[in-house]
Amino acid sequence: MAVGLQKTKYVAVKLRYKTGMKTKDIVLVIGDTRRDAYLTKDDSGTCQTEQLADAWMSPTTATCFSDCLTTFPDSCGSMVYNEATKACTPGSIAFAKIDTFQESIPKTSSNDTLFYITSPIPACNTSNGFALFTLCGSTVCLYLSTSNLQFDDAEQFCADINSDLFIANTWARFSLFWNVSLTYLGQDTFLWLKRDSAENQFVWGNGEPLSDELNEHIWQEGQPNNWNGNGEYCVEAKHLTRPEYYGLNDALCQVEKAFVCEPKL
Repeated sequence: MAVGLQKTKYVAVKLRYKTGMKTKDIVLVIGDTRRDAYLTKDDSGTCQTEQLADAWMSPTTATCFSDCLTTFPDSCGSMVYNEATKACTPGSIAFAKIDTFQESIPKTSSNDTLFYITSPIPACNTSNGFALFTLCGSTVCLYLSTSNLQFDDAEQFCADINSDLFIANTWARFSLFWNVSLTYLGQDTFLWLKRDSAENQFVWGNGEPLSDELNEHIWQEGQPNNWNGNGEYCVEAKHLTRPEYYGLNDALCQVEKAFVCEPKL
């Protein structure tokens, strides 16, 4: 392969939407390698997406998404389409609404409709307590704790069932974690994010530093604060004492909390 050239990523996208009482599929094949995915209409209004560029004109939903994929092959995961004006606004992978996130595509008309691509459903052995959870097109296989543990014990528990504590290093994964911990656990919940005491920064369990973009939006107001210098090196979704606040809180690792495991890749 010549220097400077990259292999093009191709995808076969199946647009599925209802026309009257019937469900209609349109398959877009871009390139020569097929991978089916469904473009789903956000009827609930619970999802949002990060805007990738200014809107352009597209005659149909299908051409709108095709143009999004060809223009942004590595990042297009959704779009907002206006059937009346034919305006097409490209978006990132969709995620559930995050209270502090202001960079989503604004809906300026009742005709603006968000469509998002669904991710492939991962393998999930549901016989050992794992279950599939889906939100705004993203699906993950998770084990939700049935008892609270200190962070190190929670980490070991996940390892013992061939899994890891959950890493929420994208908007889609963070919003899914937040909603699962709030809706299904309803308790303060550890995730696999810790403060690096030497560098004084937060790092995910896979060694990836917390991105500046996520760092700006995922914390509760005034957090992280390492309260009283007590060594709050772990991170939790705080639900019990601050249910009205959105976002994460730095916490003591030795306090027992709920947790979420995800199978190792």
